Amino acid sequence: MTVIVEGKKYGALFQDCRAVSEVIGQVLMVAVVVLAFSSIAITVFSVGGAVNPPHVPRTDLQESVNFKDNTVQVFHSGGEAIDLKDIRIILSADGQHKEFDISDTKNVTVFDPAGNETYSDGVFMLGDCIVINPGNVNVTGGNATLYFIHTASSQVIKKAML
Repeated sequence: MTVIVEGKKYGALFQDCRAVSEVIGQVLMVAVVVLAFSSIAITVFSVGGAVNPPHVPRTDLQESVNFKDNTVQVFHSGGEAIDLKDIRIILSADGQHKEFDISDTKNVTVFDPAGNETYSDGVFMLGDCIVINPGNVNVTGGNATLYFIHTASSQVIKKAML
């Protein structure tokens, strides 16, 4: 069965089929090249740290100020344990900032749940308490800020107003 289409528009459309296969071939080649380069780009860029970010511990912390002793206490109240060497605490009040890490045994003390001073296990875990002597930072004025930082991942685990 033959269909006869009359008119200039339809006759020109169905009769002029030159270069159609070349255009389709070029479109397919462009598609193959784009897919090849995108798969190579995904492979190259996924090798870096973007796919495997550093682990940030999920830990619940409670902080308090002991006005009698002028100290700041940070309690581990749940979540993952953190290596003591990976902890940095920053106290900020009235334009004064002071950084503390666990190696500063003059101003920082770690206690286990029984109240014994402990650095031997090297881990800050459930029930442990870090006591900080803030020195010249006035934490009793009500406008002090505490930043508890995990240095291995460079992330702030807790920011608290004291």
